[in-house]
Amino acid sequence: MARTLSGDRGAFTRLLRRHEKAVYRVCYRVLGDPEDAKDATQEAFIRAYEKLDSFEGRSAFRTWLLRVALNVSLNINKKNRRERAQQLPSEERLLGVDPAPGPEQSAVSSEQLEQLHQALSHLDDNHRAAVVLRDLEGLSYAEISQVLDVAEGTARVWAFRGRAKLKDLISP
Repeated sequence: MARTLSGDRGAFTRLLRRHEKAVYRVCYRVLGDPEDAKDATQEAFIRAYEKLDSFEGRSAFRTWLLRVALNVSLNINKKNRRERAQQLPSEERLLGVDPAPGPEQSAVSSEQLEQLHQALSHLDDNHRAAVVLRDLEGLSYAEISQVLDVAEGTARVWAFRGRAKLKDLISP
């Protein structure tokens, strides 16, 4: 990280390669679309490079980078929701009906993945972020509190509430 901050672009490239899969997974799990996740991953890397001087070292680089990726993904998600809402006929917009996304492209249990991503999209942004970071990425609550910039107890509550809602959405 010190070499990256001193201007070594190769060191930054190595850092990104080390964390690329985790960043993509966070983006994909927030957005639920592989192409959007690829775009978000690239945008997260660009933002991280532009904001390197804001990295203070109070957390691990991975934690900071995942926060950047999460913010980018949540912003794209909000933009996508606004665009979809504008495209809905007025009756559907009033009723809050949301068109179903296309089928998931996955080799492993695509139906279950689709159900998970569908359910994740119904969670509040904070709850979704906490569940994705804890249960899908394996971060500790301390790391989640750093990524989300909240107290550790808040991160625990958000993950708990997110899981509870997921259970309600997925259970028959």
